[in-house]
Amino acid sequence: REAAKPPPLGPLLAGARARGVADGFAWLGLAAILLDDRGEALHVNPGAIELMADSLYIEGDRLRARDRDADQALAEAIEAALTQDLAGNVRLAGRGGEMWAHVAPMPADPDDPYQLLRAVALLSRVRNGQPARH
Repeated sequence: REAAKPPPLGPLLAGARARGVADGFAWLGLAAILLDDRGEALHVNPGAIELMADSLYIEGDRLRARDRDADQALAEAIEAALTQDLAGNVRLAGRGGEMWAHVAPMPADPDDPYQLLRAVALLSRVRNGQPARH
């Protein structure tokens, strides 16, 4: 009888890295949505869930804004982070008040097939017209 092969370490390590980054953002009190190379949400931390309120939602694993113009700006910011390594800000409004989504690339080896985390959207409330941590 042949011994079972251990699972490949690559996917396990990739998941552990994403969880570690998610834990770090939460520990710092940052509302974060972690995104993969297709712009799909890997993780939404509790702070982000709280701030998403009625302005943002996840549909088909993608972060979406309820306002059509904001949704387009958010999609463009995510695309720029993933394809051009550019960070950007999107201002959002809803019944819960105004907030910013700061979308930024996460440094990673582009040839690493097990590196899932490629971008992050950090959410913050607007105070005096500027982003403020929650």
